[in-house]
Amino acid sequence: MGNKLTKSRKKIDRPTPAVYPNQPVRPLRRSVEGNTSVVYSNFPRIVAELHHYRGSVRNLEDEDEEDEQPRRFHEEVHCCVFSPDDEALLLTSTTPIPCGPFTPDIGCGHLREFDINSGSCKRELLTYHSQECDISSDGNLVSFITNSGQGEVALVKRNRSSYAEIAERVDKFQPCCNGMTGQTLCCKFSPDARHIVSAASLDFHSMRETNELRLWNVKSMQIEARVVLRDITDFCGFVTRCEFSPDGQYLAVSTSKEQLCILRSKNLDVVTVLRRRCRGNMCWSIFNPAWRFEVLACCMQDGRVEIWNKVEVHSSAHAGELRYAREKERKVSFSRLLHCCQYSPDGKMIAVGTSDANIIMLGAETLDSLFYLECIKEPSPFGLRIQNTIVYSIAFSKSQQYVAAGYSDSMVRVWAMPMRFDLQHLCRVVILHSVPGNKINSLPVPNGIKNYLLNNYE
Repeated sequence: MGNKLTKSRKKIDRPTPAVYPNQPVRPLRRSVEGNTSVVYSNFPRIVAELHHYRGSVRNLEDEDEEDEQPRRFHEEVHCCVFSPDDEALLLTSTTPIPCGPFTPDIGCGHLREFDINSGSCKRELLTYHSQECDISSDGNLVSFITNSGQGEVALVKRNRSSYAEIAERVDKFQPCCNGMTGQTLCCKFSPDARHIVSAASLDFHSMRETNELRLWNVKSMQIEARVVLRDITDFCGFVTRCEFSPDGQYLAVSTSKEQLCILRSKNLDVVTVLRRRCRGNMCWSIFNPAWRFEVLACCMQDGRVEIWNKVEVHSSAHAGELRYAREKERKVSFSRLLHCCQYSPDGKMIAVGTSDANIIMLGAETLDSLFYLECIKEPSPFGLRIQNTIVYSIAFSKSQQYVAAGYSDSMVRVWAMPMRFDLQHLCRVVILHSVPGNKINSLPVPNGIKNYLLNNYE
């Protein structure tokens, strides 16, 4: 661990190649009440529901009937992510449910590793208040946030030979979040798994301001770049999401005040500010994985979704500048708030999560609604209403056959997507389940097919 600032010797604008797993993708083999045919359906279905409460590492599906105080609704699932080499392995991070008259027990947040096939929790680590976790593109490293007064970003190695897999604690990064009310907000791997970006904030009474972004070298545990956003742009609020572009050159940073800016990932210099307005409307930005950095989407809490495209600069005075224009905007929800968004691995769909436990699947080009993932349940008079449940996180599996979503009712629900009768897609799924990701570039097929198999950008 260290806080020494070092300069990167790499060229600033060189794309960084992504790394891939050294083993084939292990498929998810999950049936619904013993009926395996339900998974392969023309309609989306829930194939697994994973409960989150302290001590869930023992058993998450068979709750103790003699327990007088069930421990279901103590944590909100703010992040979930599939392993790139195992569709049955899911990582989640949780935060305590805010204290209220019906939730006197605040609880603690955790990082958990689930085996979806068995429905069991394989590992549980105490994090106190963790809003995000991430896994490297080769599946070898896991990062997550721990907030116990002073925020930290922890790095953990995966040991595939052990049952729990997450076995060895490597080290912790210190994102410079001082004070008892400081928090670390995000931690993201770069596509080449060589860097992690972190954002830290300080709380001053009711005002929550971002302290700084830091770019860490994973191997040396040193800082390569740091920046305080308020010092370089008209920044206010706190960071809601940091997202690397698929080629690793740029970093999209969105805020709780509807602001969106693009930074150069090597030195965290501001390249362009897409939206400077300072409004009380949270937004989240994501790059389209089918492009290097030319296309990104932004979802806002008031129900709007935007598509931004890179535009050519013809003026000689501004040659070489990176600029974006809003290509399309649509209000996809009028009565519900949006809380998260995620592109599918092939970049053809955008999933957005709402405040009433629904997930809206949109076409990436038109923003038309394709279908909905709806949790329809009878409300319990003594429990939380599913209609008031927030979707905080969405993750696609590598083959796009499954979608996992983290909810505010202490649940992760795994959905089987509608069956795609597409020969290309079916062949791609079979190859991913048979050939390691780092060997696909060695296959005797055209480069276009290799890019399609790996979901590489154009």
